[in-house]
This record gives sequence, structure tokens and C-alpha cells, in this order.
Amino acid sequence: MLARVWGACTQFTSATSVLGARAFGSEAFLPCNTAGSSLARSFTGGAAVSARASPLPTPTGRPRLVILGSGWGGARLVKDIDLNQYDVTIVSTRNHMVFTPLLTSTCVGTLEPRCAAVPIVGLRPELEHPQHKLYIAEATQVDPAARTISCTDTTGLTFEVPYDVLTLSTGSQVGPLQSSSTFGTPGVEEHAHFLRDVANATAIRSTLIKNWMLANIPGRTGPERCRLLHIVVVGGGPTGVEFAGELTDFIQKDLHKIDPARASDIKVTLIEAVELLSAFDGRLREYASQRLTRRGIKIVKGLVKEIRETDLTLDNGDKMEYGLCVWSTGVGPTTFTTALPFAKTARGRIAVDDCQRVLRQIHASGKAAEPSSVDDVERKDRPQEGSADHEDPSNREVVPNIYAVGDCCASATQPLPALAQVAEQQGKYLARVLNAKAKGGQPSAAQLSPFRYRHMGSMATTGGGSAVIDLGKGKSHLTFTGIKSYLAWRSAYLTKLGSWRNRFFTAGNWFMTTLFGRDVSRW
Repeated sequence: MLARVWGACTQFTSATSVLGARAFGSEAFLPCNTAGSSLARSFTGGAAVSARASPLPTPTGRPRLVILGSGWGGARLVKDIDLNQYDVTIVSTRNHMVFTPLLTSTCVGTLEPRCAAVPIVGLRPELEHPQHKLYIAEATQVDPAARTISCTDTTGLTFEVPYDVLTLSTGSQVGPLQSSSTFGTPGVEEHAHFLRDVANATAIRSTLIKNWMLANIPGRTGPERCRLLHIVVVGGGPTGVEFAGELTDFIQKDLHKIDPARASDIKVTLIEAVELLSAFDGRLREYASQRLTRRGIKIVKGLVKEIRETDLTLDNGDKMEYGLCVWSTGVGPTTFTTALPFAKTARGRIAVDDCQRVLRQIHASGKAAEPSSVDDVERKDRPQEGSADHEDPSNREVVPNIYAVGDCCASATQPLPALAQVAEQQGKYLARVLNAKAKGGQPSAAQLSPFRYRHMGSMATTGGGSAVIDLGKGKSHLTFTGIKSYLAWRSAYLTKLGSWRNRFFTAGNWFMTTLFGRDVSRW
């Protein structure tokens, strides 16, 4: 009796896998965990189905969705994807999503680091089921023909991950090839601190407290003491402005209680090449500038030409000594992104169509570009605008079953800024598309509703319980400042946090900081 039941279950899962594959059209969309049963061969006209190792003793029959990266786009896709239709594998160097708006608060102890780290499993508890996988590793290559991703973990172990559907959500990072992130400025990689993840925020906090303590050592010379207590922020966007505002709160409310004289000697300089908060309304830019200036922040308009261990040089020749330099401007593609065998934009981002489908370049021979490795990319410069890969955008085709969301990609017809809300909306859109495909078959390109970005507004805190909010366009354009904007900023991001656990952590930290102040311990 048990044998007959087991046999029936096996036939059912095999049939489900093949029917699921046929529902996705003729793009070889067969689940990677089906081993090619006789029933499957009958549906595919006798063609042999390639056998792949299943992560479970019994195949589920569902397509394998692999998501590379755990940023805003990938996390939203994980949250909205129908896990009754897909088995999910996530490959990321982190087991959490970084809630970037709260990073500046973790730098000065307003919030604990875990408040800005939302565990992936916390987004979907079902991911703990054995058919879903999370690999803490770095993807190094994608082979669209074999439908595999080559990966390397932190110990150097290499392995391959098969996929039926692949989503690239690797974001933008700072690295040796990212001249668009550092603008080719010498010394940025070696001497500046970036603010991209929790590890960066922890390093900034450690350096800040260390310099505070070193400045109090007997025998320290005056110039060296001034250097240690000088903090330079490069970049006048929301991240730079919010970090400068958080710094002034930390200095005036917490450090001043410990040592008023030393706290008064701390200097904060904000360097911006164009305009402070350039994406905001002019009145909000003026308000933010006046607010920061009144709180003791020196705003300098200029371009950093070189950063050394203890000082930097501006484009006008001025030198500025510092104890801590935070670089918060510019975004660029990762080395992994530039190594992929897909079409690229002029800035090195993966080219996608209006439905977030990845494109590849077709050369004069009619063949697609061959895959390259990260090592190959590191030995040559990134393609520049006007090169062969960018001259004819019309000479491109869709790569089957590969999508991209977030900062790693861009559309030539709908260029969008590298914002968290863009990536999140793309992830939500892609989840809806994939869920519809799994349930209703493979729609044609004409039937696919293209992605449409809806700008939800911009917000930035300026310190001292104040913020600026820019909402809408045209006649519906609204701007807000002051304490009400600050409360709206906190409320908006508190509701955006991916789990109740993080919401309670964050609200509790804000309450404890208000009552007892920030912790100045260094570890």
C-alpha cells in the first residue's frame, strides 16, 4: 500500500514539473531538479532532459528561481514571489538586506547595527524550508547556455548553482573598476570610508570614537589634535547630509556632556562639487544648507582631487587635514557586473528592456558575446561610451529567463536614478510578472506590461530633530521642513522595515537614545 502511494506521488511531481516547464514556453524552462523521468520524456517528444542534482530527496517539480544579491530589489522579490510556484536560491555575500536609510544613525550609536540589517529569512519565514537555499558566497560567472552560476565562498571553495529563472540584484559597489563611484580620485580606496553596509558603519563609528579618545592623550600636539577631531564628508547628497546631521547631534548631545572643551574642538566639513541635495526643490536645498551651517558644519563647494592618509587636496589647490574622511558620493557597477556576457550601458550597467529582461549584444557574425570571467575584466578597462558594445542598441536580443533589478541594471529607453525605491519597485514588479508566468503561461512581449516607476518623493534629515521632504511634481508638488518632517521621516522608514523584529528594535533604540543618550563605547 505504501509503495503504491509513493509511486503515485512520484508520478504526480514529475508530471507537475513538466507541465510547469511547458507553461513557460519553449525556452528550455524545465525545472533544474527534474531528473528526466519517462513521463517527462513523453511530454518533450522523447528528448532527453539533462539530469541535475536535487537539493531534496524528492523533487518538488517547481522551477528554481536564483536571486543574486540581497539588496532592495532582490529582497522585495523574495518577499513577493509565490513560493508555491518556485523553489528559491539566494546567493549573496550577506544573509541580510541592508536598510540603507538607517546606516547614518548606526555610525554614531543612535541605532544598533542590527536595526539596519534585516535578515532574509525574516522577510519570508518559509525560506527555512529545505527546498529553499541561501548561500553566503560571491557569484563570479553566469553561463546562460548551461543555466548555471559559478560561485566562490569566503574560504575559496568554488561551486555551481543551476537555475531555471535568474534575477541579478547585485547592486552597485565601490571597487577597483568603479571609476564612476570614486571619479578616479587617487587615494579614495585606501584612505576614505564608504557608507554602503553595516560593516562600513561600524568601521566609521570605531574610527570616530578612536580619534575622540586619541585627541585626549597628554602630550598630543595642537595641530595633531585638531586633525584627529576634524571629520570630512565628501558628497552633499541625502547620505552625506544625514550623516553630517547625525554627527552634530552626537557631538552636541553626547560628547559635549563628557568633555565640553574637546567636543567644541570637533569640526565637521561637508564637501560638495555641485549643489547640496541637488535632487530636491531649491527652497529645501536652501533650508538644509542654512540648517547645517547653524549647527556648525562648514560647507565647501569643490572637487576632491586626491586623498592621502592624513589630508586631501581640492581642485583649487587647498589642502585639508582630517582624522576621518567619509566618501558618500557616486555609484558604479561591480566587477561581477562588468564581467557578465550581456549588453552594457555606457556606464557599465547591465542593459535591460522595459520588462527588466536582460539583453545581450549580437555582433556582426550573428553570435552573442562570449562569457568572460572577473579576472578577465580586472585585466582590462571597462568598455567606454561609443565602443562597439554601445553603438547599436537595436542590435540586441533578450536573454531567456534572466532578469535584473536595482542599481546593477539600466534601461536605455527609461533611465532611472540609482535609488532604493527604484530597486524596490522593480523587485515588486518582477515578482508579479514571474508569479503570473507560473500560473498562466509565457506571455508574449506585447502582452507584458512594461515597468513604470512611480516616484514616491525624497526625504533627508538635517539633524536636531529636523528634516526636509520633497513630494510630487508640478501642481501636486509639496515640500515640508522642520520637526513634522522629521517625525514623518521616522514613521515612513519604520513602516518600510521588512520585519516586525526590526521595527521593534529600531523604535526601542530611538526611545532608549532619547532617554539615556548614545553609547560611546568602542570595540
